[in-house]
Amino acid sequence: LRPPVMRRAIALAPRLCRAGCTTAAAAGLALASVRPWARCEGTRQIWNRKSDKMQPIFDAEKAIFERMGIPYEAQDIMVPMDAGSRCFFSTPATHYPVRTIVVGKQHTSKLPIVLVHGFMMGSPAFFKVLPLLAERRTVYCIDIMGMGASGRPPFAASKLTADEAEKLLVEPFEAWAESVGLREFMLCGHSFGGFVAGSWAVRHPQRIRSLGLLSPCLGFGEDRLKKYEAKEDDPWQTRALRCAIDAAWSKHITLHSLVRWVPGAKGWLERGSRGRFQSMASSVTDEEGLLLSRYVVASMDLPASTEQALMVCFGPILRPVEVEGGTIKQRLARLRMPVFALYGDRDWMERATEQELPNCRIGILGSSGHHLYLDNPVELARLLEKEVTAVEGPGFSH
Repeated sequence: LRPPVMRRAIALAPRLCRAGCTTAAAAGLALASVRPWARCEGTRQIWNRKSDKMQPIFDAEKAIFERMGIPYEAQDIMVPMDAGSRCFFSTPATHYPVRTIVVGKQHTSKLPIVLVHGFMMGSPAFFKVLPLLAERRTVYCIDIMGMGASGRPPFAASKLTADEAEKLLVEPFEAWAESVGLREFMLCGHSFGGFVAGSWAVRHPQRIRSLGLLSPCLGFGEDRLKKYEAKEDDPWQTRALRCAIDAAWSKHITLHSLVRWVPGAKGWLERGSRGRFQSMASSVTDEEGLLLSRYVVASMDLPASTEQALMVCFGPILRPVEVEGGTIKQRLARLRMPVFALYGDRDWMERATEQELPNCRIGILGSSGHHLYLDNPVELARLLEKEVTAVEGPGFSH
């Protein structure tokens, strides 16, 4: 670290310690929160598609999708985006790629499905459900701008409102649909991707025939948030953890930040995420868990971008943030298109209620946790096909 960066980290760490963080946690958060100008690496722009940083992502992506055993196409669809420059020494880009995986291209007479992944993931998350869906229709998996293998535009989280952050997430997708030539489709998003898909449907409903929310991240209700409120008799460990979460949230520090800045964090997270993928579903093999973990950690090691949108669009502990028109649930409740939501029967994500989303049909997927596409891909594919068939209508062509 350069001297100015070290001085900023040293200045921040004592404040975190006084607030109740342990010394190790304070040091990690302090180092992760500093952003030295040198990290921008001038005009090298390390998010460039030819960068050595991108190759591990492409390699893991290819290895994962080849396990499907069906033809697929991987495309970079360039879309215009006025995101500014990453630093004074870099040249602003005018277009960024949306990573796109396409299967079942032969089904041109049927309504296609567009899938959006969750936080800290990318299109490879759907590799078990894609072959099942591709038997009957075309499916597009798209990586959220700033995540997965999509481009990495600069994202000034500290200067953006929740409304502006939403636009930066949604507008590239609308431009993508225009570029690909999709007139209509069923849109489905998982977890944070459910929030992005919901925002897309609210802001640009004209192309979306139906909206599917797969264990969506729509913010926690007041009852659940009260469980995390500070209490006088809380042990010091709980106070320290709460302090660390609040400090990380206010500074827009994510696990991505730790991978980029804290020595050894990359290897630790890769080992931990490998076991996590295997524990999520019995059908995930050792090799698949390794490939998924490599993909995730490699994508997290790229320059900071829209992963910080989570901390702009939601408050700590996923408290909903209101924009013009209300919270994401309030805006979804006014949609006129068909809307459905699916949660796992062992899901940790809080379920939306019929009172919150009266226009949404809410279902439960058996033998599933939060990651429905890994836990029960066969039943998930059957339900998605049922939903898309119901809104397809006769004589469709795209």
